Amino acid sequence: MFNKISIFLFSILPISLIIGNFAINLNILLLDVLALGFCYKTKNWNWIKESVFKLLIVFYIYIIANSIISFYLLDFSNYDGIIRSVTFIKFIFFAYTFKILILEEKILEKIIKYWFLIIGIIIFDIFFESFFGHNIVGYVSPDKTRIVSFFKDELVVGGLILCFGFILTTYFLNKNLKFSTKLFFNIFLFAIPIIILITGERSNFIKSFIIFSFIIFYINQKKLLFNKKKFFLLLIIAFISLNFLSEKVYVKQTEFFYRFLKIAKDDDDYIHGNNFFSKFQNIKYFAHYDVAIKIFKEHPLLGVGNKNFRHECSNDKYFDKKIKLTNLRCNTHPHQVHFELLSEHGLIGYLLFIYLIFTAIRKFIAENKIYKNVFYYSATIYLIVFLVPILPSGSFFSTFNGTLFWLIFSIANSNKSKLKKSNL
Repeated sequence: MFNKISIFLFSILPISLIIGNFAINLNILLLDVLALGFCYKTKNWNWIKESVFKLLIVFYIYIIANSIISFYLLDFSNYDGIIRSVTFIKFIFFAYTFKILILEEKILEKIIKYWFLIIGIIIFDIFFESFFGHNIVGYVSPDKTRIVSFFKDELVVGGLILCFGFILTTYFLNKNLKFSTKLFFNIFLFAIPIIILITGERSNFIKSFIIFSFIIFYINQKKLLFNKKKFFLLLIIAFISLNFLSEKVYVKQTEFFYRFLKIAKDDDDYIHGNNFFSKFQNIKYFAHYDVAIKIFKEHPLLGVGNKNFRHECSNDKYFDKKIKLTNLRCNTHPHQVHFELLSEHGLIGYLLFIYLIFTAIRKFIAENKIYKNVFYYSATIYLIVFLVPILPSGSFFSTFNGTLFWLIFSIANSNKSKLKKSNL
């Protein structure tokens, strides 16, 4: 019974991510309850003794305490931060669901196949929308240079492909495949960065290229149909060609450089410099980063509490006439995970989180040296790349982005020794 329910709940995760927060939270809650129920039945609670779990609990206690302190000291008139901090426990248990519930290769394989079917439909939809201007159910992107797919008005489909694309491909490439199947997954591995490029999500494309590079470097040459150097060369050629062949891709990819190079004419409202730093003023995220840094300087130890960036950023003291887009500095989050942690949780929370992730990743890498499985390796690389500084990102504490991160964390954290080992 546990196996069938596990397969079902894990398999529909991509669909839950498309439907929205209620479906995601319900899915995760059911997986958490199922995992805890399985532990109760089997009396297997060894995972709570692990150092990573203990660090997760310490971080959890901190963000709750910090949210309560911020609520009273900074006089925010809402309970959003406290509620979000308390419910963060769902991700902590979620981070162990794979380890607890996926104990056999056949269970994992069924889940991966269902994921591949769903992601395959989404990829088809991305290409459909890129040609016809709307997805197969009629959704039109609010940004002509971006793909919305089944997300209706949320421009996040590239993040979904980044999360699932590489782990799906490496799972199959890790097996002994027939030539035709190997050819298909070689093409699929190559196509993932291109697909994300088509979505118009620059940051996720850069991340996908980094993950792709690490996988190609790590994977056994026998699993590839082309020389590794040729793989890189083909991807670069495809990237350049797509920029010339697709006007939407060209506009989106060159937009950043035009904004970077453009120096606005002198204006009485702004002070424009001619140095390198000043040219970032035309990038919208720069204003978010700037106010996040200012908030951190104002509250260096504890920050302003979970989900309170959106309330604090509008304070007039953060207005800076030297920043061209300072009037647009406010948003729900600063669009960069490091700035989000520093501004909302201060240096204490930031260092706690970094130590937690460093400890976990070191553990995952050490385990992978034993099992040499590119599937788990790609999951670990995703976690590292997710936390690349400077590159824009969604809110780490949001339901969508949090689920993507902790799902991959859960996969990397799963007990590899109980699954059938493959020769890489």
